[in-house]
Formats: sequence, C-alpha cells, structure tokens
Amino acid sequence: MALPSQTERSNETARPVMSRSSRRRSPERIKFALGLVVLLVAAGAVYGIAQLFPRGTKPGSADAGTAPLSPARKPTKSTTAIARTPTQDLGGPAIPSTAPRVITQAPSTTPQTSLSQALSQSNPPPALRVDPARPGTDPSKPGPVDVTSPTLRPTSPPPPATITTPAPAPAIPVPTTPTAGFTQQVRSLVEAGDRALAANNLVEARLQFSRALQNKDASPADQQALRQKLTTINEDLLFSPRIAAKDGLTAAYIVESGDSLARIRKSQQLAVDWLLIQRINQIKNPNSIRVGQKLKLVRGPFHAVVHKSEYRLDIFAGSPDEPQDWLYIRSFRVGLGERDGTPNGTFVIKKGSKLVNPPWTNPRTGEYFEADDTKNPIGEFWLGWEGLGDAAVYTGFGLHGTVEPDSIGQQRSMGCVRMLPDDIAMVYELLVDQISIVKVLP
Repeated sequence: MALPSQTERSNETARPVMSRSSRRRSPERIKFALGLVVLLVAAGAVYGIAQLFPRGTKPGSADAGTAPLSPARKPTKSTTAIARTPTQDLGGPAIPSTAPRVITQAPSTTPQTSLSQALSQSNPPPALRVDPARPGTDPSKPGPVDVTSPTLRPTSPPPPATITTPAPAPAIPVPTTPTAGFTQQVRSLVEAGDRALAANNLVEARLQFSRALQNKDASPADQQALRQKLTTINEDLLFSPRIAAKDGLTAAYIVESGDSLARIRKSQQLAVDWLLIQRINQIKNPNSIRVGQKLKLVRGPFHAVVHKSEYRLDIFAGSPDEPQDWLYIRSFRVGLGERDGTPNGTFVIKKGSKLVNPPWTNPRTGEYFEADDTKNPIGEFWLGWEGLGDAAVYTGFGLHGTVEPDSIGQQRSMGCVRMLPDDIAMVYELLVDQISIVKVLP
C-alpha cells in the first residue's frame, strides 16, 4: 500500500504530465488552422487573379490596367448621338435647333483612357474642340469600346465622322430689281442693250442704250451710267481703226491714185472734217497716205447738246431732222458765259465759221490778239453759231477753246461755250458747218 504522501506525489506528478501533453497539442492545432486559412486565401487570390486576367492576357499588357465595366454604366451603343445648339462651336455655321446636327464619334488619336473616364465624359462640354485634320472628331474623347469583347479592346475604327444636316432648299429665282426711275419701256431697252453687249454686238448695244438714254423717264443717275457704257463702246466702234460689221456710221475705203484726206472726204460726201480721218486711222503725216492703203471712214453728221446746269456738252450722231434717233457718242466738260450769259436755243454751225488758230478782237475793249498769241482767249479753234427760230436773234456766239483751263465748269466767258484744248480739237473734227446742230438747254 502506498503511503499518502506517495499517492499525493504520484497524483501531483501525473497532473503536470497531462497538462504538458495538452499544451503541446494546442499549438499544432493552431498551426494547422492557420495553414488551412493561408491555403484558402491563396486559392481565393489565385481565383481572383484568374478572373482579373482572362485567357490570353498577361500582366503588364496594354489592357491590364483597364477597369471592368460597371453594369450600372454600361452603354448600349458604341456611338454617341449629340444634339448641338446653335451656340456650340462645331467648326462651321450654326444649325437651327429644329434641325440638330448628329455627330458620329470617331476614334481619337490621343492615348486610350479608361471606360470610367470615358463614361464620365458622356456630357459634352459647352464648346466642342474639333480636330481640323479630322472634321467631326473630338480629340479629348476616347474611342468607342465594344463591351461584348472579353478583352474590352476598342472596336475597329468606324468610318470617318459624318455630319447629317437637312438638305438645302431648292434655289428660288429672284427677279432682277428694276432700276430706280426706269419705266418698263426703259428697262426693256437697257436689258436689250446688255444682251447685245454680252454677245459682243456693239452696234446693237449702242442703239439700245442710246434709246434708253434719250427716254424721258430715265433718271439722271441711270443716264450717267448709260453715258459711261456708250463712251466705252464708241472708243472701239468710232475712234479706233477697227471697222465693225453693220455699222452705218463707218465704212472702209481703199486709197486711190491722186487721193488726199480732204479729197476723200469730199468724194465720199462725209459730214465730218478730214482731220477726223487722220485721227481714227492714226496717221501721223496726212500727206503720207499711199495707194492701196485701207482707211476707216466716218460718215457723220454729228451734233452737240449743251446742258448748262451740268456744264456738259454731249455729242450725238444722226440726221439733223431726226433728233429722237440720235446715237450718243461722248461728253465733254464746258465753261459758260458769266451771269448766265450763254443763250438757250437751237443753232447750226455757221457757214465758213470753222477756224483754226484765228485772231480775235475783244468786242468790249477792242483789244486785238494775234493768231499765235498765247494770250488769245479763244485758243486754237473756233466754231460760230447761227441761231434758228427764236434763237436767230443771238449773234456772235460759238464754241472755242480757252487758255484758262480753270474756267471749265464756271461762268467766266462773254457768253460762248469754252472747252479744253484737246476737247475742242475733237469737236472741231466732228461738227461741220450748215449741217451740225447745237442745242443749248437750261
């Protein structure tokens, strides 16, 4: 039998041994549990990584950083339809709000951004910056992404952006605005002249424009425009060596033996001065014409109409008995008599009154001027008038040059009509005595 003390010691010895054995097994269980947790975590991590990197995609590739598409933000189309207001800059004129532009977004040339960034930009900024090289694209926006693709890669580039705008309405013919002051008859004449001018039929254009010019319903502004057109036409038809077909004012002539310009004028019964033949044929020496030479002749006659209120003299061509059918030739500026001293009325160039470099005596003072005197007030040419009808009471008046060019456009003569030296020289060549009419109007 064991002693009590031995029994107590034996028990005491057994309890510690059992306790130590229990403590040794507890850490093993803990380690086993921790190992199991680690395995489970590792397996979950592997599974998560497998889900993040689908088959065929490796970490570090261009698509690895693309976030998964949020189901709540998934777009239904790869294109975006944007209705623009007229105030938004689309690189062109504003489109009314009733017909908005539809812009198909094309791939951007900028680096790819995430879908979350792309979706956050679904609301366009107030002003859209358009790439000049690619109309209809916005370089600040990412390209469209195919959400059905397992790699979330951008879709293949779509066709270039297109802008849909309403088809323009068909053009509506706009009638020509009638010229101010023109009646239907005057407009018809002007339109006929314009058609002839466009067809290079200068003879017909001159006829129609001249008829319109002399119509009483033509306004002063339109008359001025017609005179400018006619002056240009006559520079070609009348004052150049060219001979236009069907021009009744001109004719061709072949120089014969024994001819001179004065003799040709007389034989062909021309109602102009022979100096005009020299001018239009650009002959430097009138005595140097040769047999067989072709010349352009001008038949005439020509007449003058003086408009005192405008200080203007107009030259016309035609029969002296049919002024309504006269053809306008050109205009010149003139000077008039002091204190409205130039008489109104109808005159004819007086017989024998056409003079070149004439002497002159001042009827008021009796002062005499030699022909070659540079102070001679009447200049190089003189054409005297003979009054017709009520104007027969006026004598001593005429057309002449001047040594005072600043007097043109003023009333400074003794009643005659003054002209600049080159102008009076041309008028002298155009008008002939006993045929050419001079009308002086207020």
